[in-house]
Amino acid sequence: MGEPDPVVVGVDEVGSAWDAVEWASAEAAARECPLAIVHACSPPVAPGPFAPGPEDAGVVVEALLREARERARRVAPEVEVTSRTIVGGPAPGLASQHAQLVVVGTRALGRIRSAIVGSVGVAVSSRATCPVVVVPPWGEVDPGPSRSRVVVGVEGPVRSSPALGVAFGAAAQRGVGVTALHAWCPRPPADLGGIGDDPAATEAAARHRLADAVTPWRRRFPDVDVRLRLVPDDPAHALTGESAGAALLVIGSRGHGCVTGALLGAVSHGVLRHARCPTSVVGPAATVRRRARAA
Repeated sequence: MGEPDPVVVGVDEVGSAWDAVEWASAEAAARECPLAIVHACSPPVAPGPFAPGPEDAGVVVEALLREARERARRVAPEVEVTSRTIVGGPAPGLASQHAQLVVVGTRALGRIRSAIVGSVGVAVSSRATCPVVVVPPWGEVDPGPSRSRVVVGVEGPVRSSPALGVAFGAAAQRGVGVTALHAWCPRPPADLGGIGDDPAATEAAARHRLADAVTPWRRRFPDVDVRLRLVPDDPAHALTGESAGAALLVIGSRGHGCVTGALLGAVSHGVLRHARCPTSVVGPAATVRRRARAA
């Protein structure tokens, strides 16, 4: 068997990804695989009178990568850590890496955090062929009902199967339980004189979909404690609320193209903007690669 695929983490010039680097290092240690730190930079251009020359830019990037390596090794000294620079945009560059997991951070810029997440985290998630984890800045949060558990959003047995696989694998790796959450809302009547959905029937159908989706994964991971959560709420709001204090939040993505904003859909995009724990986005093209490649 060859070397296992690495966990890849992206870093940028402003050092906004230190939480992501540390999280990725711990994850690589748990997976017993290497960690690759990647910095994406624009193609070189002719320096102007006020622009730094290529040598100055190289010094800045090397200092950035050196600090990232040091931070990673402080978290997990046993992990093999490499770093490199790639030319191009961060989203396509990170998404093209051969990895078992890609990790990105979010810049702690208050109200415009959503735009930053949308520009990198969403874009990487929509392109990558492996799961992508978006790590928010660390901060104190009041833990929710799924403290230290893995939370996974469930739509149905087929659509949610990739996300459920990642969630149960992550829970087994960490020795924690899974909270499988399905949010539902009865449809209102089309007009004032119409008849809307029967709430009891809608809830029963939602409960059935949730149980059907989780059952095969319960059989595959019998030692993982499972809680089913049926919440009458907007899915993004329900998932972000459940994420407070969770070990990981896992959501699926319907992305299948190149227009990043619409790819993940409103739920995934909303969750990435407001989640209060690391969030794993599992796109339709994502495959879980934890084992070593054949030599």
